[in-house]
Amino acid sequence: MKRRVFLRNNGLALASVPFLVSSDIIDGGNGKSGLRVQFTRDGLDLDPSEYSDLLREIAGGEDVLDNYSRFGVVKRMEEKFAELLGMESAVFMPTGTMANLIAVRKHAGLNKRVLVQADSHIYNDTGDGAQVLAGLNLIPLAERKTSFTLDEVMEAIERNDQGRVKTGVGAISIESPVRRRNNEVFSFNEMVKISGYARSRGIKMHLDGARLFNAVAHSGIPAKDYASLFDTVYISLYKDFNAASGAVLCGAKVFTEELFHTRRMFGGGMPQAWPFASVALYYADSFLPDYAEAMKRFTIFSEILNRREEFEISKIENGTNVFLMKVSTNNISGFIEKLAAKGIDLPRPAENIFYPKINNTLLRVDPEKLAGYFIDSLR
Repeated sequence: MKRRVFLRNNGLALASVPFLVSSDIIDGGNGKSGLRVQFTRDGLDLDPSEYSDLLREIAGGEDVLDNYSRFGVVKRMEEKFAELLGMESAVFMPTGTMANLIAVRKHAGLNKRVLVQADSHIYNDTGDGAQVLAGLNLIPLAERKTSFTLDEVMEAIERNDQGRVKTGVGAISIESPVRRRNNEVFSFNEMVKISGYARSRGIKMHLDGARLFNAVAHSGIPAKDYASLFDTVYISLYKDFNAASGAVLCGAKVFTEELFHTRRMFGGGMPQAWPFASVALYYADSFLPDYAEAMKRFTIFSEILNRREEFEISKIENGTNVFLMKVSTNNISGFIEKLAAKGIDLPRPAENIFYPKINNTLLRVDPEKLAGYFIDSLR
C-alpha cells in the first residue's frame, strides 16, 4: 500500500509512516507539506488529493458502482451501518437535513406535532424545512439546555391534549451529541425514560445521531444500546467517517425499504453516490479503535500543556470530542499563525479561549511533539 495521509485500521500502525509523525515540515508525498493536524472538524477532513487517492484504491474492488444511490457499495454501506446499530435496514441520504426531515415526516403521519430540542439542528438550521416541506409543527423544549426530561415531555403532551382542536404529537426527535451545545450528550437515563413513555403512547422516536459514535466513544454506551431506544437513527457519513458528503438513515425494514421513492421526491436521488458510500464504509469499523488511540494521545498532550501556566485545557461537562482550551498570550493571532505554518489548524477563538475537537488526525503526530509545537508557538 502506498504512503498516504488518510488513516485506516489501527492508528498505531501509522508510527511507521515517516511523514505522519515527523517533527519537521516535510513532503507529504503529494507535493504538499505539513503535518495536517486539525482541531476544527470531527473527522480527518481529507483534502482532494487524499480523497482521490483513496477512491482510486476503493475503485479497484468489486461491485462498487451504484445506480441512483442504490445497489453496489451503497447497499453494502447501508448494511454495515444497520449492523453497527443493531437495526434491520438502512437507506443512504445525500444530507443529514434530508435524513431528519424524511424520518420525522413519515413518523408523524397525521399527527403533525414533533417535540425537539430548542438547540437542535432540525429546529435551527433547516430554514423551517419541516414546516414548509412537511407541514410539521416543531415544538421546542429545553431552551439553552442539551437534554429535556420525561416530565417536560409529559407536560408538553398534556398541554397539547388540552387544545380545543385535536392535533397529536406524532414523533419525538432527539439530537445527541448537540452541535450547538459544544457536542454535549443528551442524558442517556432520560432517553430511556422518554423512549418507554413514547412507546406506551404510540409516539415514534427519532435520533439525530450525526455524531453518535463520538457519544459512544466518550460514554462507553454501545451504539446498539442507543439505537434500541429509537425507531430510526441518522448517522452522518462525513463527520466521523470521512466521506465528502452523505448520511445514512437506519430503522426497521418496513420503514426504510421504500424510502428511496421519498428520497427522489425531495430531490435526493443522486445518479451516483459511490464516492461517498465507499469512503464511509472504508472507515466504518476503524473509527472507534482509532479514536480511542486519538483520545489517549490528546490526554498526554493535555497533561503536558496543563503543566505550564500559559495553557489550561479542560473537559466540557457531559461533553464528547470538544474541549475548552485557554491560552495566555498577548499575541493570539501570532500563536495561531505559527501553528498553521506547522500544519496545525485551530478553530477560531473567543478572545483567548478555543474549543478544539479531538479527531483521528491526532494519530499523525506524537503527543509530546504536538505539545512542543504549541509551546514553541508562544515564543
